[in-house]
Amino acid sequence: MQSNHLTITFFTLLVAAVSIILGPAFMGIAQGQTEDTEVIFLQAQTDSTLRTHFVRSYVQKEGLPEHVLHLLYSEEVKMLAVSNPLVRTKNGDYRPTSHALAIGRGYPSRMTFGPKMFHPAYNYADFQNVVQHEAAHAKFWATGALNYLDDVDTSENSKVRLRGLIPILFELDAIKTQTEHFSWQQTSEVFRKGQMAYRQKWLDKLERLGQQSFMYDMKPLLKRIRRTYE
Repeated sequence: MQSNHLTITFFTLLVAAVSIILGPAFMGIAQGQTEDTEVIFLQAQTDSTLRTHFVRSYVQKEGLPEHVLHLLYSEEVKMLAVSNPLVRTKNGDYRPTSHALAIGRGYPSRMTFGPKMFHPAYNYADFQNVVQHEAAHAKFWATGALNYLDDVDTSENSKVRLRGLIPILFELDAIKTQTEHFSWQQTSEVFRKGQMAYRQKWLDKLERLGQQSFMYDMKPLLKRIRRTYE
């Protein structure tokens, strides 16, 4: 028993000595192992050099959403975030492919966040919520399935008939996905207001589409879409 006590005491003294000798470097390693992603997000709002690090930390903590191959940050992205379906090349790399060609082919997506996502008025829950939105896009491209509407044919044969309806479904389903996620309740007021305005934009597009004569045979589907997403 006394031997064990001496061993523990010696180890404690050794750790203390190492921390004194290495100073901040030693403490930095210890803190880095338990970094809080929410804290890094707040830091990244004012220091753009930390944004890539934040995204990597988020992936390490939460993992990648289904159908998403990469989570990235880029100064070039003009929106909060974008998702791009990726096709594998002959040499094993991935390159973006057109959205229309990607639907239902099982392609993974690349999700990229831009500087707007780190606006000072936003919070960590806003970021979590946008991840849900973009993950819904990734699922749609990979599977052709929506989260809240069943039995909508998004196959190659129906794309001409659906015309402008697919982009509307694409966005409305992603918006409903994020508003149904638990993080929505913790999002900032300015973020929620922006997302509700974005939702109304697509509902208005749905209304205008329904007024076009060539969509007459799709009235039942359009009504079902409005009931689902309004």
